[in-house]
Amino acid sequence: MRKVSIEIAKAFINNKNKSIGNSRVCPVSDWVSNGEMGIYLHDNRIAWWESTGKYYSKGSHIDSNSVHLCFSMCGWDTPTTRERLNTLFYELFKSDLVYLKQSKGDQYLYINTTCMEIDPSKVYVLREIGDDLFLDEPVALNNGRKIEIALQF
Repeated sequence: MRKVSIEIAKAFINNKNKSIGNSRVCPVSDWVSNGEMGIYLHDNRIAWWESTGKYYSKGSHIDSNSVHLCFSMCGWDTPTTRERLNTLFYELFKSDLVYLKQSKGDQYLYINTTCMEIDPSKVYVLREIGDDLFLDEPVALNNGRKIEIALQF
């Protein structure tokens, strides 16, 4: 893990603004008053909280009733995008049981021992309930915004 990725991931987890080179953590929009943050790589939002009230706080697990981690490669299936997201997953879940990997040009998401091919242009939502981690069905992007509702499978 690169130092820049670790610092960006920690700023996101701690809900702090940070900018280092081509990466930044900042509010998801100027009009959001509740402080929801996102990780941006080259101005593409690659990770953000989807919230219905509470927020993730350092030292706690994701509250399944209120906060969900959304992520996307925004169509840029590059080593840097994977590395930023993998570092976030590691810092957030404190393990390497969730990670992205490329094989023969295809992108794969590993959760525990499950491997699934992912579309680098779609949005994925991770929900943690107790000790279990769930992945919602992916949703398509329309200019960086979700156009469908994610459904649990």
